[in-house]
Amino acid sequence: MNVSFKILISFLVLSFALIGDSSAQTQQTRIIKMGILDIKRVMKKSLMAKDIARQIDAKRRKFRGEIKKEEEALREANDKLKKQRVILSPETFAEEVRKFRIKTTSLQKKVQLRNQEFIQLRTNANGALRTAIQKALTQITKRYNYNLVLRYTPQLILVRPDYLDISDIVLEQLDKNIKKYQITTAPPKTGK
Repeated sequence: MNVSFKILISFLVLSFALIGDSSAQTQQTRIIKMGILDIKRVMKKSLMAKDIARQIDAKRRKFRGEIKKEEEALREANDKLKKQRVILSPETFAEEVRKFRIKTTSLQKKVQLRNQEFIQLRTNANGALRTAIQKALTQITKRYNYNLVLRYTPQLILVRPDYLDISDIVLEQLDKNIKKYQITTAPPKTGK
């Protein structure tokens, strides 16, 4: 109900702004050129977004390979430790278990830190993508004289005529502006 009320108020305000004073309308005719932009579709289909996803996926696969090796080494160390339990003295065994736990904790911290790095990479890349989309949208609105562009959201825009959809021309402009994007490797943040 709250969202519907906000939509109704927005359309009423827009209607009053467009209708305005009838004497002013006779003197000057206002033309509204409206478009609807599906940001999700543009973000999904753009060359820049595909390049970002490819780069992050490559970094993620490389990291998974590193982690797999370390996990395998930890499994082997754990198996070796289990076999040595009967051979080693309790004090020596306890020291070996402590060393093993330190290695395990270190690997877990490494994974957490790397996951945070991936989140930061994705956030930065998505910010750059949104900025590039905004630039492409600005270029399209100026070129085709759009003075009202709505962001497509299924909850707010129930009917979207094809002739109002400008997503494809914005996507085309975005792909013309930026085809590739080099993600930057952010230094891992420490808690200090």
